[in-house]
Amino acid sequence: MANKILFPLIAVLALVAGFVGYHFLQPSHTPEHTLLYPQPRVLADFQLTSHTGSAVTREQLYGQWTLAFVGYTYCPDICPLTLAQLAGLHDELQQHVPEPLNIWFVSVDPNRDTPQQMASYVQYFQQAAITGVTAGHDQLFPFVRQLGLMYAMSSTTDEHYLVDHSASIVLINPKGQLVAMFKPELVEGRVPTVRSEDLLADFPWVIRQLARS
Repeated sequence: MANKILFPLIAVLALVAGFVGYHFLQPSHTPEHTLLYPQPRVLADFQLTSHTGSAVTREQLYGQWTLAFVGYTYCPDICPLTLAQLAGLHDELQQHVPEPLNIWFVSVDPNRDTPQQMASYVQYFQQAAITGVTAGHDQLFPFVRQLGLMYAMSSTTDEHYLVDHSASIVLINPKGQLVAMFKPELVEGRVPTVRSEDLLADFPWVIRQLARS
């Protein structure tokens, strides 16, 4: 009788030990370039204009996930690289959330980036999930600051002027709350952009952490 009890017990203990060993041998993912906010940050209302000419307010964030970053269509490097990256990764990232995943390209150069200019720009990337938005600086600056991002205008007397801006990408949840920021890798001699491999690894990690909270 003792052997009949002992053998199943040994089998169960071996199974448990195997599971525990497997769990602890798995590499734990520790994002190096992603900031997950301890508490979601509520965004105040704003008034923007999309590349289609329609009004965009906080309500357009509800019911969807939004990856947003700031830039401008005349940007020589960060913006086209980031937008091409997000367009290419969109379908894979979408698999990790049940709600629609959209991409907001926030132009901080409203002087040149008219809705028509933005429409031509975003359509080039052939991703329907991309929306170009902008506004006058009175609306734009506080909105960008809410996202934890920044931009600074240089002299606009030269028609080829540049705009300094953040290279990070932020994540907004379906309640219109800021929940995470994906930061670029800063390497001397390289354009500062968020690495695709970091985004592919960190995005599902962020979603899992939010689901636990």
